[in-house]
Amino acid sequence: MPRRTKLPKAPSLDGMGGNADNAEIQKARPLQSLAETDLTLPEFKILDAYLARINSHDSEKRTVVLEKGELERTLGVTRILKDDLNKRLRHLFQVIEVKDAKKQKGFKLINLFEEADAEQDDDGLWQITLTCTPSAREYIFNIDNIGYLRYRLKNVVNLTSRYSYVLFLYLLDNRFRKTWSIELEALKSLLNCTADTYKQYYRFNDLILKKCHKELCEKTDIQFTYEPIKRGRGISAIEFTVQTVSDELASIEEPLLPLSFLNESETGSDRHSENISFLSGACSNEFSYENMELIFTMISTMDLPEHSEGINFARYHYLAEKYAILNIESKKRNIRNRFSYFKAIIENDRKTGEGH
Repeated sequence: MPRRTKLPKAPSLDGMGGNADNAEIQKARPLQSLAETDLTLPEFKILDAYLARINSHDSEKRTVVLEKGELERTLGVTRILKDDLNKRLRHLFQVIEVKDAKKQKGFKLINLFEEADAEQDDDGLWQITLTCTPSAREYIFNIDNIGYLRYRLKNVVNLTSRYSYVLFLYLLDNRFRKTWSIELEALKSLLNCTADTYKQYYRFNDLILKKCHKELCEKTDIQFTYEPIKRGRGISAIEFTVQTVSDELASIEEPLLPLSFLNESETGSDRHSENISFLSGACSNEFSYENMELIFTMISTMDLPEHSEGINFARYHYLAEKYAILNIESKKRNIRNRFSYFKAIIENDRKTGEGH
């Protein structure tokens, strides 16, 4: 079999103008917890290729065929060895834990896929048929109520770093905040950079952040800057600023929920539920609906910094910062009841009159 030197031509996707890279991905927010697994960048790309093929509102069609040449283009390779593909697909079949708001006192484990069928033609191109599991359906289809990210496949196919991939989704998830900060340890945890190699900020910056910044600004539709925040003698947090997002990305990136519901003057049980679901995303959907209702009640009268997108985004921003603090404290000590601790953080702000 002759070795190819050029990438195979990817087949057209319906409605994508003949360019598979233009395919749109809708990824549920709970699947952000996949960053905490040992899935590799190629495996993330295979998952994204699957998500780009589905109709997220038709859960009956959970079997997807990645046509010959499509997988190779997605992974950016000219040839895929059988053993390597076997390994990648098997890894996608592992049991994963998702952040499910309904499991505050426990956890939820699922398998993403139940079947994979791989066929190679005489030219060495693979056709892959993937079927997601029934348990994964609620995180892949009809995901409007749990929140999701939207981006084009072309934003990730050319990435060569897993760190860049995870940071891209994080920036996309938070870009409405324009400028925000995240605790340094929380960012290291997000990027799975907890080894001693990254203990010193300058090493973490040189080995990870600088390289991610360069790759993302060159290869994706998002442009950003970052600055270290110093407290005392050391760097304690990183401040991100999303400067520009291409018109193409902005055109498909919609608010998590319709803008009408964000109008505080509108009321109703459905809109109230949407408010709670929206704010739950700031806490990685960890807490129950009832717990988030209590949190909403607590922060509804707080004087929070104004946000250009409205009061609900200001509340989302505030809760995301406090949730990051909770995660940092959880690494320092054994917190038996994370919700009680989270509530205490907010209650302390209420007493001291601090909104940020």
